Amino acid sequence: MKTQKRWTEKGVNLDLLTENIETFFKDKGFKTRKNALPTGTKILIAPKHLRDTNANIKITVLGNPQDFTVELSMNEPSRFATMLGLSTTLFGGGIFALRGLKLQEALEKLEKKFWSYLEEKITYASRSYREGTP
Repeated sequence: MKTQKRWTEKGVNLDLLTENIETFFKDKGFKTRKNALPTGTKILIAPKHLRDTNANIKITVLGNPQDFTVELSMNEPSRFATMLGLSTTLFGGGIFALRGLKLQEALEKLEKKFWSYLEEKITYASRSYREGTP
C-alpha cells in the first residue's frame, strides 16, 4: 500500500515536519530511523516488539519548503499469510487469515490518522510561516 500527497506554496520547515512525523509514530509505540536523501528524508518505522514486525512502514519527504511531497509506504508481508490462511481455512489456516486481516485493518486506521495529523501540522506550520513566526 502506497499513498503520496503534495503540497505547494506552504513554506514548511521540512526538518521540523520530519520530527513531527517521527513523534507521531513514536507516540504510537513504533521505533523510527531517519536517513538523509539528496533531496529529502526517509523515515523507516517498525513496531517496538519483534513479534509484531509484520508491517514495515516507510515515509519519504522530498522537495523544498515551498513544494514538497510526503509518501507513505506500508509493506505487509502478512498479505501472503492472509491469502494462505483463506485458502487453507479447512485445514486450520484460518488463524493466518484473521491475523492478516486484523493487521490490514490496523494499518488502514493508522494511515488515516497519519494523514489527518500531517495535514494539521502542515496547516499550522504554513500559518506560522505566513505570519512570520519561526
